[in-house]
Amino acid sequence: MTDATKMAGQLLFQNTLAEVVRKLRSSNESEAEVIEQCIADIKSEVTSTVQSVKVTAVLKAVYFSMLGYSATYAAFNIIEVMADKMFGYKRIGYMAACLTFTPKTEVLPLLTALLKRDLSSTNQYEVGFALYCISTVSSPDLARDLVVDVVNLLSHPRNYVRKKAVLSLYRIFFEYPESLRPTYPRLKEKLDSSSERCDNDPAVRGALVCVLCELARRNPASFLGLAVPFFSMLSTIQSNWTLIKIIKVFGYFAPLEPRLGKKLVDPIIRIVQTTGAKSVRYECILAVANGMSKTPSLTKIVAEELRVFVEDSDQNLKYLGLDAMSRMVRDNAKLLGGHRDVVLACLDDIDTTIRRKALEVLSGLVTKRNFVSTINNMMHRCVRLPPDEEWSNRVLATVIEVAQTDDYSYVQDFEWYVKILLDISLVNLSTYQHGALVQKELVTVLTRVNAVRQFGVNELSQLLSNTNLLKSDPSRSSQWEVLKAAAFLCGEYPYWLQDKRRTCELLLSERISLLKPEVQVVCVTAVGKIVAYMHKPCQRHLVLVNGEEEIPLPEDSLTFEELRASILQTEAITDSNGTAKVVGATGSISNRHDVERKNLLGLQLFRHSVHPDVQERASMILYQLNVDPDIGPLLYEQELLPVAIGAQEAVEPPEGLNLDEPFCSHLPAGLSPSDSEEDGAENDEDLYYVDGYDAIVAREQRRREEARRGEVAPFYIKNDALSRDQLSEELHSAVSAAPAPKTSTSFYVPQKSQVINRYLSRPKNYDAAAHGQRRIQDEDVDEATKKFRNVDVTRSLAPDERLPEPIPYGRLQQSATTEGTAAAAAAAAALDFMVDESFDPLVLLEEKYLRVTAFVLSCRVRKAGTQITMAVEISNLASSSSMRNVSLRFQPNNDNYTTERVRLEADKSQEAITGANRPKTGRGDNKNAVGEGGDGDKEVEESDRSIFVSKCMKGTTTLRTKMLLTFSGSLPPSLTEPLLFSLLYTREKKPTESLLPMPLSYRYFAKSHVDTTSVEFMQTIMARHLSESPVLTCFVAVAASCVPLVLPAIQQQLRLRPVDIFKDAASFYSVLQSRKSAANHAHVAVVLLEDELEGEKGISIAVKSEHTSLAELLAQEIAKLLMTATS
Repeated sequence: MTDATKMAGQLLFQNTLAEVVRKLRSSNESEAEVIEQCIADIKSEVTSTVQSVKVTAVLKAVYFSMLGYSATYAAFNIIEVMADKMFGYKRIGYMAACLTFTPKTEVLPLLTALLKRDLSSTNQYEVGFALYCISTVSSPDLARDLVVDVVNLLSHPRNYVRKKAVLSLYRIFFEYPESLRPTYPRLKEKLDSSSERCDNDPAVRGALVCVLCELARRNPASFLGLAVPFFSMLSTIQSNWTLIKIIKVFGYFAPLEPRLGKKLVDPIIRIVQTTGAKSVRYECILAVANGMSKTPSLTKIVAEELRVFVEDSDQNLKYLGLDAMSRMVRDNAKLLGGHRDVVLACLDDIDTTIRRKALEVLSGLVTKRNFVSTINNMMHRCVRLPPDEEWSNRVLATVIEVAQTDDYSYVQDFEWYVKILLDISLVNLSTYQHGALVQKELVTVLTRVNAVRQFGVNELSQLLSNTNLLKSDPSRSSQWEVLKAAAFLCGEYPYWLQDKRRTCELLLSERISLLKPEVQVVCVTAVGKIVAYMHKPCQRHLVLVNGEEEIPLPEDSLTFEELRASILQTEAITDSNGTAKVVGATGSISNRHDVERKNLLGLQLFRHSVHPDVQERASMILYQLNVDPDIGPLLYEQELLPVAIGAQEAVEPPEGLNLDEPFCSHLPAGLSPSDSEEDGAENDEDLYYVDGYDAIVAREQRRREEARRGEVAPFYIKNDALSRDQLSEELHSAVSAAPAPKTSTSFYVPQKSQVINRYLSRPKNYDAAAHGQRRIQDEDVDEATKKFRNVDVTRSLAPDERLPEPIPYGRLQQSATTEGTAAAAAAAAALDFMVDESFDPLVLLEEKYLRVTAFVLSCRVRKAGTQITMAVEISNLASSSSMRNVSLRFQPNNDNYTTERVRLEADKSQEAITGANRPKTGRGDNKNAVGEGGDGDKEVEESDRSIFVSKCMKGTTTLRTKMLLTFSGSLPPSLTEPLLFSLLYTREKKPTESLLPMPLSYRYFAKSHVDTTSVEFMQTIMARHLSESPVLTCFVAVAASCVPLVLPAIQQQLRLRPVDIFKDAASFYSVLQSRKSAANHAHVAVVLLEDELEGEKGISIAVKSEHTSLAELLAQEIAKLLMTATS
């Protein structure tokens, strides 16, 4: 009664999906709380026994999963709804699975049986549901299990099913690429008009083209054979969508087959001239641009069509035309040069994507003749109103990239190019992105073009006082990096400076001290180079070449002492009374406490910087000025030569050099930390300052530097944010005096011609081909391309390369659970002969279509030798492929298992037993295995080392045969190596040999026996029977704690019985199979003792027996058990 009441309540009070949506939208409560309550109700309803309640709950779970809430709690119930016989419920279940399941869903394996059943349904729409589900949530296992069922649907009478089957195959190929090669011939023949299996339905052919084109796009070389059927379809296909796919794939085929471009001339021209669909015309253009751009007759027609697209008023068509033009411009720049005016007009378009694409095309249309006008046009359109800084940055980078083409082959007047670079560096942008690029370009040009150094150095020296550069925000802009180039070049070529005093003052100005430390370092270093030049010019300053010698040096009466005084400017110090005091470069302060404010000037400003690198450079310059001026020329006498791209990478570091080791790594250990800021204040004296002057000014400098940074940098964020009204008046005037954004640049006309140095520095092992100027980045490859790129469908299929056999799902699960020893044991139970319980079956071979298992039945010692009775089970797992002339052969070796010592023969007392599909109990019919001819038709001669098994084993057949393995006379010297057999058979007229290694085990030769007492063991067995037997020992480096863990396995698997003899060692006893007359020689004793060898502790194994080969085999197996316990 309770269940009935619950069911009635669910039917009467369950909210529908529409009611849940209304409740969610109209509720005054928190949305999260309402959703939580709804999901709790769904979890209760989805387990209902009333199917309508369950289906409604599934619908609501799908709705909330679309809102981002997991529906994994309903996964199993969704499968239940999918299995419903009612079509409407089944459709809801499949919809829910497609929307909520992923390849990682835990219940996905449960779909296999359901999908197999629905794929064989008579209702075409149920089949369609299953195919759509496969294409949506397929996993590798699901694809492998269902590929045969889907391929079989390619012959379904309904075109609706055939179309969906073709489309779902692409997802199966993606998850299970091994199925592509066997399936590809079936897909190709459905397009072949001459084939009986050709599918003439337009929808199916369109699906085929779609799938094959996707495959060909990712691996064109492998699918080049599709060019023939696709070419025949160009003139017959009616669907524009299918035609677009075919044309697109020809764009990938054409570069691989040069003759194909000539064949496609007429069809593509006809399509372009006759079709009214712009989408088809564009695909023709794109195919030519991608793969046929070197076919003149096609490119000329396409170039005219491109102009029509670019001039179209539709922005989408205009962009597509520019995109196709960017693909063609590499090989057809001259042909597209006539459309340069159209491309230039696109630079003024309001759509930024069109402007960017037009800029890309324009950079490809540059020649020596139009290089200057192109650069001027780009610069003219660099800054737009309203501002578009992303566009401006893109233009600036493109200008430099175009100038760098072919190592500046387009640039004749480098003075003109330096002007362009100066204009680029002064474009006023709040997010300037290419400061480092401009800096590198300026340094490159002036170091490689000597004749332009005089102009460049004097222009760059003026940038040191430019407000835009000095006040650029480092957090948003990299424009400040241009100052690094200016400082470096002024220091590298100081002989061209017209006013060296002014340049040094700018390099050491207070505004420079507010910039990033890397700028300050370069500026201070440049001052040192100028000082070195003024003291004693180097040889490179006096001997000018490559055009520099033709330019007169500037006149400058400045002396070294005057420059020194300018750099070491006097410091103005004001005491508490307002009286100004002047302290020279070597002066001192008599009363430290009278100092209230100190204005550091010149080099002293950087001498007390908070950045260690800046302090170091400034101290070095100070030493150069006051102590040893001759050191400067020695530091800077060598000119820095331009280096080829990649040359640094080609330099091999000297032996013993570790580039990853920090400099002075030994110093931190020798330095004692200090807790007082005043430590060492009295000792802060050096060669230039006395009375602790440095200590005072250093602390004052740090305090004032932090204060100035907040006052001057407009974008500097301090801990306490200030309003604009609180900013200083000086900052207001600086901001208001800033120039307006640069909206255009002057058109410069080249008037000179300079030569660039092309002899770049490079090591001897430099490879120019390996270090191009523009390194091509690795192409981004999607997951599908990675999977299909190595699949070659042009090779013929191997005999064993087939789709998985269509085994029913129940058998598939059974097969998966019976693999390994469990499967072999189940098969052994079906044999007529008894198998010893202690002998585990041996799987000798496990392949896709073949499995071989060996069963050791017994071991007996006869007069002729030791005889092992065994059975071999051979299973042909292929459903449609037979094995013929099956035989088993023993492979002897020259050392141990020789033909004289080992013999293999069939057991005539037991007939072979055959079963279909799975092993059967009892004797079966041998007709399928041997064939009509029976044993009389054997084609393989039996001998003492080979056995003929069957003339023909049909598919899904299992054959078992019994045989005898005899060791003639005594046992071989060693049994540790496996016996080697070979299985010989013919499958599909191809002879095959499979090797079957069979390891031997000690337990095959031992027999069960009763326990013995310790007294009997010591007095009878050890003292009498084993007294003269050899002892074989081995050492295993394992812990002693492993021995108790392996004792049960030793007793059970090796048929050893424990004997309590020693307190600190484990001893065992065993009896071998033997004849009655030799029973006294069949005893085996084993001792496991804790030992130490070469300083390493472990277990020593001692085996005493007259049969040394068996003693060696036993010791090896005990050692393996010990090692297994350790791992």
